[in-house]
Amino acid sequence: MSHLVVCGLNYHSSPIAIRERFTIPQSCLKHALEALKRLPHVTEAVLLSTCNRTEVYAVVSDVQAGWREIDFFFSSTQQIGDHGALKPNFKLLREDVAVHLFRVAAGLDSMVLGEAQIMAQVKEAHQAALEAKTAGPILDHLFMLALNCGKRVRSETEMGRRAVSVSSAALELARGQVGALNNLNVAVVGAGRMAQICVKLLLSEEGTGTINLLNRTPERLGEFIKNNLPNLHRLNTETSFDNRYEAAAKADLVIVSTSAPKTILDMEELNAARQEHGQKPTCIIDISVPRNVDPRVQEIEDVSLFNSDALANIVTRNLEEREACIAGAEAIVFEGLDAFHGWQRSQLVGPTIAELREKIESIRLEHMMKTASTKASSTHPEEIESISRAIVNQILHQPTIQLKATKDYEILRQQAEALRTLFSLDPLSCTHAARSQRRKRSHAGES
Repeated sequence: MSHLVVCGLNYHSSPIAIRERFTIPQSCLKHALEALKRLPHVTEAVLLSTCNRTEVYAVVSDVQAGWREIDFFFSSTQQIGDHGALKPNFKLLREDVAVHLFRVAAGLDSMVLGEAQIMAQVKEAHQAALEAKTAGPILDHLFMLALNCGKRVRSETEMGRRAVSVSSAALELARGQVGALNNLNVAVVGAGRMAQICVKLLLSEEGTGTINLLNRTPERLGEFIKNNLPNLHRLNTETSFDNRYEAAAKADLVIVSTSAPKTILDMEELNAARQEHGQKPTCIIDISVPRNVDPRVQEIEDVSLFNSDALANIVTRNLEEREACIAGAEAIVFEGLDAFHGWQRSQLVGPTIAELREKIESIRLEHMMKTASTKASSTHPEEIESISRAIVNQILHQPTIQLKATKDYEILRQQAEALRTLFSLDPLSCTHAARSQRRKRSHAGES
């Protein structure tokens, strides 16, 4: 029997100091999915790892055994001494998994309500699982419905137009700390998506301040400045990444957003650079996961340090309008859930009704042949055919109606299993396996 589960941790249940230890880098995703695939009770798996969450969506043959194996997966992938005390603390089962994923894709479960980046991350997680062949029919369909749900929320509600990105929330936090940003010396370390959004937002304002953009790969900076950016004269991309301490020491505001697996701003080196280049008040906002700024930096005099957890307190404006958006978005989420339920029911109802009809039909034909061979009946063969078909349809009518009317998936599964047992049909697991093999042969024939 198959059960849909999700297991992991996210910003609701764990602070960044814990979340960062469970982050799965993109370069390790394929290896992690292959490890999940080898777990005895896990039949399907998709791994979603972002700055706010690391969650394993899985189909398991036994819930408790599956959860234990996924716990083991998390602990075995962490090279940390205290991993025994750090375990996934977020678990959902069956339809709650679908609702959660739909809300995640819609941006309703993001730290920053309605953020757009999560859609791309869900899509990448889905695609990676398909390529690793760990997403079977259930998770494949579930993630397609989730992505469709996310698209509908952004196109049919105001959520997309009122979304606040992590980057814009970081700048809002900065304004609350240091005031207007357009005339300040700002250093942005990193050139990924969030860092680029920060730079674009900073350049959207007229001002005299300089924005220093630093990255390990200068080619990436060259590609970025080819965009049609306003106030490009304020942007400096000539500072070497190796000079990041000097740039940070001279800056009023430092935003750090890289994919580095460890800190790139150490307390001792930053303090030494400040001693050399001046000790002006500096606000540092680290939106990287894992964190890229040594937490001890906040001990330096006149330096204030914030990480991504601080952004959770930012998005409070336009609350009533956002709540109105949420209501419309949640309605779309539950429409998606109804669609998933309908698909699940079709996986049980369709094969069961078809095989039950085939079984009854074979019995009818068998007795028709016996009647024809004995020639004992004076009734015309066409009349016997018509009467026997009417009897079959009458027998199958009520079970068919009952199966199609049942909304609860677990009750439906029990009813389908009961019919299969009573009429000696193949178990559902065998039926699903046979259908999967047919699909594979069909795809092989197409290629």
